[in-house]
Amino acid sequence: ENPYLADPDTEKPAELNIEKSRTQKSNTQGSSTDSIPFRGTAADKPPERKGRDAMSVEEMQSYRDLVLENIEYDHLCREFATYREDLDEIVELIVETVCARRKTTRIAGADFPHEVVRSRFLKLDSSHIEFVMECLHNNTTEVRNMKQYLLTVLFNAPTTISNHYTAQVNHDMHAGGW
Repeated sequence: ENPYLADPDTEKPAELNIEKSRTQKSNTQGSSTDSIPFRGTAADKPPERKGRDAMSVEEMQSYRDLVLENIEYDHLCREFATYREDLDEIVELIVETVCARRKTTRIAGADFPHEVVRSRFLKLDSSHIEFVMECLHNNTTEVRNMKQYLLTVLFNAPTTISNHYTAQVNHDMHAGGW
């Protein structure tokens, strides 16, 4: 039962079947990549272009003019004369967001279809910008990402402005003992 190892048999050393391992390698290489569903589609597409360079300067100027008209920029400049830089930054953020060419835009941690965001930003008017400016100047908490904060307030302004002012009136009336 115990083999005698003093004189091993050297006439026929153990042979390694190289052909079998080569065949196995080539067979497994093809099948392992065939199961990846995005192999031919996602890899062929160039990455999505983002930012201001996705639209021509003329198109951006047209959108800027439209935004300035929609928000009654001249009126807001008179209303917020001391905060003109803040107003200009908001306008540029709106234009940048409207002009971006992407599928989705992240607002408050959620991805929205960019066309929805663009549509809502193009519907902003002076009352929405006044609301955003008021929110910005009444905020006492630290804002770590000002761009995301402003995008969120601008995006939500049309849907929250009425409730905000109602809550303010209710608070003031209750505090005054009405």
